[in-house]
Amino acid sequence: MSESQDLQSAIVNRIIKASLPEGVLCAKESRLAIAKAAKVWIHYLTAASVDFSQHSGRSIVAPKDVLQAIEEIDFEGFKPQLEEYLAALKNEKEKDKEKEKEKEKEKEKEKEKEKEKEKDSNKDDTKSKDENKSSKKSSSSKDEK
Repeated sequence: MSESQDLQSAIVNRIIKASLPEGVLCAKESRLAIAKAAKVWIHYLTAASVDFSQHSGRSIVAPKDVLQAIEEIDFEGFKPQLEEYLAALKNEKEKDKEKEKEKEKEKEKEKEKEKEKEKDSNKDDTKSKDENKSSKKSSSSKDEK
């Protein structure tokens, strides 16, 4: 595992800090050890997830592969929390899609309104041209008399 694949220390430190009880500190070497352990665990979980996706004939690791891998590597205790997170993420994506559809509908309505205004404007222009023509005709016919 190369240095370029290290987890960002700020993220690791934030997670560690959130996990520690109040008044407990974590030594720099301990933080580095935790970061390395997390990195190894991520590689292990990823490899197990890839195995499940390949076994299913897919080249993309799906959430269900990760859930199966969690069980396979004996971390079932994390599964309910992960399932809850994935469900919340799915709901959030669905809400975002609905919002996007609503925005598209609003844009379509605006376009329709603009088209209607343009048609009305064109009708008004045509009416005024017709009125001008008819008034010119009537004035020219008066002149002839």
